Amino acid sequence: MVESEFLDAMGHMNVKWYAHLFDQGVWTYFARHGLDAAYFRREGRGMFALEQTARYVSELRAGEAVQVHSALAELGDKTLRLEQRMLGGDGLRLAATVEVVAAHIDIGTRRTTPFPADLATRLRTQLVPALPDAPLTEAAAQQFARDWIAAWNRRDAEAVLAHYAEDAVFISPKAERILGNGLVEGKAALRSYWQAALARSKKLEFTLEAASYSPRSETLTVLYQASVDGQPPVRAGEIMRFRAGRIVRGEALYGATVMTRSPT
Repeated sequence: MVESEFLDAMGHMNVKWYAHLFDQGVWTYFARHGLDAAYFRREGRGMFALEQTARYVSELRAGEAVQVHSALAELGDKTLRLEQRMLGGDGLRLAATVEVVAAHIDIGTRRTTPFPADLATRLRTQLVPALPDAPLTEAAAQQFARDWIAAWNRRDAEAVLAHYAEDAVFISPKAERILGNGLVEGKAALRSYWQAALARSKKLEFTLEAASYSPRSETLTVLYQASVDGQPPVRAGEIMRFRAGRIVRGEALYGATVMTRSPT
């Protein structure tokens, strides 16, 4: 929990406490995977931080719960790299991230030394490419919907694709018209489809009507009006199923043309 003494003059958690909690996460991770106090005393070894990069995403206030997640992203002969994520507040939103590089040290010489073979083998089993993205919160889902609409209006397919998993599946009647198959499998195929679809139009005008998110199923439904090249807009919907912060399944649905009333 964020204690009142963690706060600064702005009324939110001071950066020194972010650093403190991330540091606790590092040592907790080390202790769980063989780099504990007993090992350091027995072998005359230690771990020194060489580089640390932090990014602050959202503020934390007094009384909010905090979690720190850590993952081993890279392992060398004498060094390792951890990626960390701090979640906090309602729905445990993303609060901050840290990437830290640490070296295995001979305490006697104060120089780097290789990890013992058995410890290196143990650590290697913990390697992951990166921490999975945090699940969406309701507020993040609403912002995602607004950003999604804005990305399509500027014809930025790559900004949309950035949120899709590599093995994502997408279903659309427009894909059937363009590709001959309404099912698009994989991020690379989805990129090709959207590039082909954009090449057929000069202007997109999407207008967000509503967005609804279910945290239980990690599904976001976006309702909007879509106009292409100045044509009357049609009602449209997109259903996006998330897994670990990435879209794994999407489906686009199109309905009636929205006719505007003539002025009286």
